[in-house]
Amino acid sequence: MDSLSKSYLERVVGIKPRRYGLKEGKTFLYGAPSVGKTSLALLHSVHYKKTLYIDCADCRIHAKSANALILKAHLERELDLLIVDNYTPHISLPHFHHIILIAQSPEFAPSDFMLKQILGLNFEEYISLDSKNLSINNLFNLFLKEGNLPFAQKLESSYIFTRKQEILKLALWNDFEIFTSLLTLQAQRLSVNQIYTFLKKTHKISKDRIYPLLSHLEQRGIIYLVPHVRGGKKLYFYDFTLPLCVQTEKNLQATLENMLFLELLSQLPRSNAHITCGDMGEFICELGVFLFMPFATSEIIESKLKKCPYDEITIITLSFEGQGFIKTHATRNSQATTQWHAQSFIHFALKETEAF
Repeated sequence: MDSLSKSYLERVVGIKPRRYGLKEGKTFLYGAPSVGKTSLALLHSVHYKKTLYIDCADCRIHAKSANALILKAHLERELDLLIVDNYTPHISLPHFHHIILIAQSPEFAPSDFMLKQILGLNFEEYISLDSKNLSINNLFNLFLKEGNLPFAQKLESSYIFTRKQEILKLALWNDFEIFTSLLTLQAQRLSVNQIYTFLKKTHKISKDRIYPLLSHLEQRGIIYLVPHVRGGKKLYFYDFTLPLCVQTEKNLQATLENMLFLELLSQLPRSNAHITCGDMGEFICELGVFLFMPFATSEIIESKLKKCPYDEITIITLSFEGQGFIKTHATRNSQATTQWHAQSFIHFALKETEAF
């Protein structure tokens, strides 16, 4: 098994660093399929001479022999770092200070491990991994077309969506067909009962199954059910291009909304990553209020904001930049002033500002 561990560590060749810094200690990495959990751990391992990597999903590896190898390495002081991928509680962990566990969800995380959810690439990370020296605009067009999963940059475009289908089939098994139906509901405001009503038209599914299924998908970070200020939730996915795996027609507004949501999620501190959404399609969070209007102009923005209830709002666009004030009718009997700032997604994601 020791030779197996060494062969796995060869995967680190060519891997570029991401924004997630791993420190020495006990860390539990979890997240949706193919967001880069294993690559992150393997990249961290290059700093240590004696790394033992065990993948519990490898059928050549059994819990009994894995436990024996871990104990042997620990007792013989041949262990600087232990990585257990696809972790299960059947693995016996030694009293050791530097362990990385990797799983789909935090369900079986030991209580003394620090939880760290891994997301797909944000745009800043995406451009940092570019090896073709493309322009920022070309990179954004590829990002919008191919999505935010790290492997997409290494594949020919024609293979990307079939590869995503394969990944989802392996990750979801019997729930794959139901999930493909969920993909058509991207960015829609729904109650769980409305989701159930929609799904039962084409699938044999009970309410007793839909609630735990949605909860499980949320726990794994595959879907996000974002609370709406007036009830219900809006449905987003960990890769904003996933609906293109099951349909050829692109809903640009839904895709951009999902992309903005994930970008905000990546910028928020983990301790306060709380986002809600409102009637205009805006997101409200600690960073402010954000609305994606791809083809905005000053006139379009001011028309959209006539009943805006916020003192200040950031408009995310594809190219338009500007700012202004507008008198809004927040209620029937009162008038207020809203200050708006328009910024392209590229500048927003790269945290760049321009003088207007």
